[in-house]
Amino acid sequence: MAKDSDHPVTSLFAAVVNEVAHLLQTEFRLARAEVKEKIAQLSNGGMLIGAGAVLILPGLVVLCFAISRWLVIAGLPEEWALLLVAAVALVAGIGLAIAGSNAVKASSLVPERTIDLGAC
Repeated sequence: MAKDSDHPVTSLFAAVVNEVAHLLQTEFRLARAEVKEKIAQLSNGGMLIGAGAVLILPGLVVLCFAISRWLVIAGLPEEWALLLVAAVALVAGIGLAIAGSNAVKASSLVPERTIDLGAC
């Protein structure tokens, strides 16, 4: 039976292959853990945003009606006041939706810490 000392190059090569395989497995586990962490953060943030929207929406509707009523009192016909307030609200909503979609990109799920460690 051959000992490791009989084939030092072969045993050294096998040890290097084992270490590289172990390193790659560790890197994949780290990347998977980091991606799960980022998904959990996005999920928690999304739930909070949804809960906030549910509470804010009725307040915004009442505020829009109050602004429309103020414009009617100021002399603007009711139809035009409602149209003006609705148009401003739609433009603001579209702007916020675009800004939000730009902020949440797929690149935010990239495991940056793992990539930074791999570059070392």
